[in-house]
Amino acid sequence: MKKPFLIGSIIVVITGAVVGILGAAYDWMFSLVGAALVVIGLILLITGYTSGSIMETREAKGLSILIIAGCLLALLGLTSIDTFGGGAVAVGAILVIFSFIIWPCFCCQGGKNIRSQVVGVVSAHDSISIDEISKTTGYSADTIRKIVYDAIGKGELHGRMEGGTFIRSAPSAPAYEAPGATTKEREVVKVLVICPYCGAKTEQGISKCQNCQADL
Repeated sequence: MKKPFLIGSIIVVITGAVVGILGAAYDWMFSLVGAALVVIGLILLITGYTSGSIMETREAKGLSILIIAGCLLALLGLTSIDTFGGGAVAVGAILVIFSFIIWPCFCCQGGKNIRSQVVGVVSAHDSISIDEISKTTGYSADTIRKIVYDAIGKGELHGRMEGGTFIRSAPSAPAYEAPGATTKEREVVKVLVICPYCGAKTEQGISKCQNCQADL
């Protein structure tokens, strides 16, 4: 069973209804407790369906045990109300309410851990299928598929999905320029003329020697 949290949420709703209906014969406070449990159970059930990946965390499974234990304690107190009074019902309701309060921050951290684990497994392979990721991590294929597609869209994974398989894209190679390579410029070659009179060198095209002023 991968989503016991949903089962626990349904049990909370049922427990709230039973406590509210049967407990009203003993005290009106039981009606309020029952109504509160029904509302809490419905909220937990809705959030459970809308956040499937979080439901698979160890934190969610731990809270499920706490929720179910609280419900069983409340029902036990209700069936033995003459012996235990309302104490068992109150303790059971407190356990459920406490789980409801800590559930958002506690399990959202677990959801981040799932995402980090899945992204880490995918990043370590050039090609890996959803089923292989599921076997490696132990999470459902639907949960993994959502995480992988979201990670691709956010740039956490560089690759693409082909059917049920993730294919990692090769990183684009940066343009390489050889050391010292520069744009070639036109080279200007200067021709020198030696003066026959003094031997001085003068650039070609000049009519007189720059040294002795003789005609070249």
